[in-house]
Amino acid sequence: MYKYNFEQNSQHRIEILELSDEKCKFSFEGDLSIANAIRRVMIAEVPVMAIHFVDIIENTSPLSDEFLAQRLAKCMIGKLMQIPLDDQKTKVVFTLRQKNLNDAPLEITSQHLEPEFGQVGEMAIRPVRMFSPINGKEVGIPITRLGKNQSVHVRCHALKGFGKMHAKWTPINIATFRHEAELNFDHSQTQSLSLFEKQSIRDSCPMNVFAMDANQDLIVNAIEKCVFCEECIRCAESMKKPRLIKMQHKKNKYIFTVESAGQLKAADIVQKALIVLRKKVDEISQDLSFAQQQQQI
Repeated sequence: MYKYNFEQNSQHRIEILELSDEKCKFSFEGDLSIANAIRRVMIAEVPVMAIHFVDIIENTSPLSDEFLAQRLAKCMIGKLMQIPLDDQKTKVVFTLRQKNLNDAPLEITSQHLEPEFGQVGEMAIRPVRMFSPINGKEVGIPITRLGKNQSVHVRCHALKGFGKMHAKWTPINIATFRHEAELNFDHSQTQSLSLFEKQSIRDSCPMNVFAMDANQDLIVNAIEKCVFCEECIRCAESMKKPRLIKMQHKKNKYIFTVESAGQLKAADIVQKALIVLRKKVDEISQDLSFAQQQQQI
């Protein structure tokens, strides 16, 4: 687990619970308004690339020009290097030119988008790489299918934007947070539980929150997995012990789940959101200080 303090002596803390390129799950300790602000910034104000303008040179595919442009806009664009937050002129042009000369249909995907101006290597801006969950092979995002002698030729202009402008610039699939649970046992009742009853309560939880220690006592093993389903409480009630488990929200502590859409790593999305939020707070602080100075004059 990794811990991050916003500032020395700050009451806001982040603890990483699960981390991969696609998903970041972390615990946030702090005010509810700050937690909601982080979530909203991740959705609406972390910049990514997306196709915004499409020049239709030739299109004899089954899709009309408007539908083709919409499909192209949904192709997620990313690159390995990070896009500067203050760079408003980031732009790249892609070319898509394909013609089907065979009898079998030809599927056109994001893999057919070729960047212009000779962009190569890790610095190149390209469509996000997608892999099949069945065989693990790289597949593109489907755009259209061409029949025999059908063709498509377009130029696509990808620009940097924000989710508050259009959903195609949103870098995440999921950004949610919930209260962290607090579970307490009534020890006067746990002492009278049999081993079978303890195991029944442990197994009643679909998220495996409970476990048995070396002394065969029931303990809370993974509190961050609790989703307030109350199956454990219902199991205790069936044993005529309705007060055995007390479940409540832990004050000012939340569990975030962030899943990337592919343009950025999940951890980078969280990091960029914190930078944006801090910049907003600094701007407000400067404006308030300037207003106070003007009043004193």
